[in-house]
Amino acid sequence: MAELSPAWFGALAETTLAAGECAEMAREGDAILPIAVSMRGARGLTAPYTTRYAPMAENVESARALGAKAKTYVRTVLRLDAMDAEDPVTAAFLDGLGQSGLALACYGHFICRREKVSGFTSYWAERPSRLRNTWRRKASAAEKAGAQFTVLRDNFSEAMKLYEAIREASWKGAEPHPGFLPLMVERLGAEGMVRMGLMRLGGEAVAAQIWLVAQGRATIFKLVHRRDHDAYSPGTLLTAVMAAAVLDSDAIAELDFGRGDDPYKRDWAKDCVRRIGVIAANVTTTAGLSVYLREILPMRMMRAMRRQEGENRAASVAFHAAPFLSAPERESKLRQEARA
Repeated sequence: MAELSPAWFGALAETTLAAGECAEMAREGDAILPIAVSMRGARGLTAPYTTRYAPMAENVESARALGAKAKTYVRTVLRLDAMDAEDPVTAAFLDGLGQSGLALACYGHFICRREKVSGFTSYWAERPSRLRNTWRRKASAAEKAGAQFTVLRDNFSEAMKLYEAIREASWKGAEPHPGFLPLMVERLGAEGMVRMGLMRLGGEAVAAQIWLVAQGRATIFKLVHRRDHDAYSPGTLLTAVMAAAVLDSDAIAELDFGRGDDPYKRDWAKDCVRRIGVIAANVTTTAGLSVYLREILPMRMMRAMRRQEGENRAASVAFHAAPFLSAPERESKLRQEARA
């Protein structure tokens, strides 16, 4: 995957590390966990750009072994984020981490939107009518204004200059790590993992997008447009053009809209997925014990309280509903309340 490739982690290591940090690779067999290490402890080699983080491992067995040996590379604390607990390799790693002797707690990190796809035609037909109607109206207006669309698969240097110019005229603030995007596009582009789209009106570039594509998965990584052309909905138009160009030609099976559950994304991807974070502490050290007491223990206590509240609500509902529900209905209601 693009975000689990050596080129991706190399770009992060060269452009996003804080003062005092250095990049390391924790290894166990053929499994590798890219981390950033400092006097404060270790963290996953991630940045605000990361939409998915996981060990680089050939199979679940090696990932589990890498987690189980965590005490060998976690001297005080390890902080990981942007993890997909539904991914088999990640789940195996976390299972091993739970058996490593470290104290750990998980938390919700961010929400992302994604959808399984099987070609652009069926994907577009399943979009809400309001989105397709908006596209139809705006595409007609943009065509009359001389709109031009370009989708690039290589030679991104000029497109990146246009991207930066559009970003400066957009609603987005400064990049947290300005050197990352151009280096990442250069490195991953050389491996065929980047697609870029441009929209021009009257010869002026008004919208740009960067997609990451690898092994049947496309992530809409970055998108910007000029605010003074909002009337044409350039983001909507360019996203549809990119989807039409990429889904079929790259045999995409999953479309991912990256970090955040922005309202507009709900029209483009129906599945809501939570990424999680993990804090693991080596309590045999003073620093690790401090993290356990300040962060991990309160998380565990809060989770236990929520679980108890759920059980109490379920018992209360079962008691009050008993005269009115059949046994199977009561059992179903209990399960629903416990999950809540």
